[in-house]
Amino acid sequence: MPNAKLNIRQERFCLGLVEGLPQSRAYIEAGYTARGNAAEVEASKMVRLPKVAARLSALQAEAAHRSETTVDTLVAELDEMLLMAKEIENASAGVAAVMAKARLLGLIVDRSEVTTTVRKPMREPTDRHQMTLEEWQARFAPKAN
Repeated sequence: MPNAKLNIRQERFCLGLVEGLPQSRAYIEAGYTARGNAAEVEASKMVRLPKVAARLSALQAEAAHRSETTVDTLVAELDEMLLMAKEIENASAGVAAVMAKARLLGLIVDRSEVTTTVRKPMREPTDRHQMTLEEWQARFAPKAN
């Protein structure tokens, strides 16, 4: 059943449930005003509506289809690409397939260096002179008991 028959709040409710929200929370986040037990009751009623149930089934089927892709299936596809690259004698495509497979399996990790700058507060908001590390620690470090 197409989702055109659902109103916006019903669609949001379905999406919230598929994301893993509890029924009452999905009901509230969809824009309905009921709270507490009333939200639980109304959400339970909404789940049983035929058009909402059909939309939930469709969304769950899409999620199941997406989860079928695993590392093993991707490695198998990359193996096929490598064989095709060898058949057509395209070395760059073969290298790309091998590198993608190595990254996927965690054999190659792209790393970047992260640097940080420690900034100390000034003595006064208008003061341009910076504190020394010792001054800063004396003023702001937790005091030992």
